[in-house]
Amino acid sequence: MTSKNENIQTFQIKDCAILNIATAVRAQNLKELMDQLATIHPESIYYHFWANKLRPDFEKPEYNNDFATWAYKNLHNNKLAESLSLINPGMFSNIEELRSKLVEVIESTLQQDPSIVSSKESEQFQFTRADMILFNSEFSVSKPEELTQLIPILPLGSIYFHFIESKNGSEDINTFVSNAGDIYSELSVQLSTLDPYFFTLTELQSRASKIFKDFFQGAKT
Repeated sequence: MTSKNENIQTFQIKDCAILNIATAVRAQNLKELMDQLATIHPESIYYHFWANKLRPDFEKPEYNNDFATWAYKNLHNNKLAESLSLINPGMFSNIEELRSKLVEVIESTLQQDPSIVSSKESEQFQFTRADMILFNSEFSVSKPEELTQLIPILPLGSIYFHFIESKNGSEDINTFVSNAGDIYSELSVQLSTLDPYFFTLTELQSRASKIFKDFFQGAKT
């Protein structure tokens, strides 16, 4: 068994924030939503599944994406909300596949019940995009052990960037752990079981923190 941890590079922890950008594209009912989804910019679809996690919400959303939340709150369609919430964007190789799945679910709903239920004008679905502002934080690490104490205190922008935005890239936390050497292979496996779509950033931070803590405490026994 070989280990590469002698060659570990310093891992700079980054932080990020998003600037919401209104697209002026709206939908008042399910048919309009489906039609708009066919042509809306892919970054808008990405936002409503992922970047919305950085919004300063004061309570945990009942559903995992904005489309499901809107169907539940403003169209009062619980069944559709459940179906939309089950769409896991991490299971699709690109946004276009995700777009197709969204349209498929909505189209199926319309076929089963062609009646058009409209939201109030003030409750229309508003498609949004976001620009990300990325910057270095004050933190950096040279080995995975250091993340045990660091992850619990990171800003949520760092959790978002290193666990979601950089997924499988060079700045992904698990990529750093995996590249650190064979002695961290089990830690990498455990981190790979985390599916960020189903957690708030606070929950994701807590679960990742526990994985690191349990792994390194076990390594000492």
